[in-house]
Amino acid sequence: MVRILLSFVFCILISSPLMFKTNTVNAAPSVNELGSDLCPNANIAKGIITDICWSCLLPIRLSGIGGEKPAGAASDSVFCLCKDKDNIPQIGMPLGFFQPSRIVSFSPTPYCMPSFGTRLVNTDPGHLTGVAKTDEPVEVEQTSFFHYKYWTFPLMQMLQMFTNKDCSYDTFPAWDLAYFSEADPLYTDDMLSFLLFPESILFANPVALAVCTAECAAIAAGQEVEETFFCAGCNGNLYPMTGTVQTNDNPVRVTSLLTSRLLGVLHRRGQAMLTMGDHMTSGSCEPNYAPMIPKTQYRVSMLYPVPEARGNVKPIVNSSNSSPEDAGVGGSSPPAGQGDAGNGQASAARFPLNDKCCHRLGDSIFKWGLQRNIPTKEHFVYLIYRWNDCCLRQ
Repeated sequence: MVRILLSFVFCILISSPLMFKTNTVNAAPSVNELGSDLCPNANIAKGIITDICWSCLLPIRLSGIGGEKPAGAASDSVFCLCKDKDNIPQIGMPLGFFQPSRIVSFSPTPYCMPSFGTRLVNTDPGHLTGVAKTDEPVEVEQTSFFHYKYWTFPLMQMLQMFTNKDCSYDTFPAWDLAYFSEADPLYTDDMLSFLLFPESILFANPVALAVCTAECAAIAAGQEVEETFFCAGCNGNLYPMTGTVQTNDNPVRVTSLLTSRLLGVLHRRGQAMLTMGDHMTSGSCEPNYAPMIPKTQYRVSMLYPVPEARGNVKPIVNSSNSSPEDAGVGGSSPPAGQGDAGNGQASAARFPLNDKCCHRLGDSIFKWGLQRNIPTKEHFVYLIYRWNDCCLRQ
């Protein structure tokens, strides 16, 4: 119990902007960065403190007390009752919070792992290269396709925080590669994916896309919608559950959509479970199988190329006519990388830590991702937070 309380204090302190100084970095990619774009190094381990959105762990609800909980979370109660392995009821206190648990990286290069800045070795260059196959007659320039690497990342266990056995559902105790798209034939073939998702014939159409537009409006208004399970909010239609997206407008939006699709596939296969709800604080208190993705169970934070934990890009123009006030969000400064027209220098961009460094599945990129699409950088890494309800008995 003492360890849990100390963990609460740590999360509150580390999520405060006062804990870190504001960093000033160059928003324009260097020559060395451009040369490593085939498979760049995101340096996740190096930024495990500054690039992690610690404030996304909040609120931490204990016995129904705390901040606002997501839709679908366990009901508020002071006590909870769970059965142990001998079927004997045990009383405890309900606990709920968002736990960083998974990392997913996307790359247009087969076998590239931006999380480690390396590539998997493929002994047969023509085998499992992950070429997208679709039955729709579209031009290649109008589609997008990214390979994924899905990592287990039980950060709290690795830091020895929230390690109570009643609230630790991960069977993976370390940072490890769980799945990758090159070995998944369903990810690259729409027809094979139909075998696992036969409902695609009902939802992969323009009518369903119109419904998804309405869901996007609801999400933009702050609502959480679970009924339209076939939608990925403002990112588009969740179906088909493959790596092919029929647009190439913005890679941030495309990879956000693919993140939702990947979680949907894992839930259908039983490789991701429902860890929120009253079943976690009563009865057996074990995660349940959820064939449809529980969208409110997850939050996402970009780690690369521009970590959300470092705030929004705020270009500071090096000119005599500019002022510190002009560099704020919503100011009239030019985009990062254009620099001062008088001297040709690239503008510096400031990335302050803030308390809004993660977003819901389906949130519009206009709220968080527009300035995170850096030209020539088509590799993206996201940290996935999962809401855990549990009954704290020891």
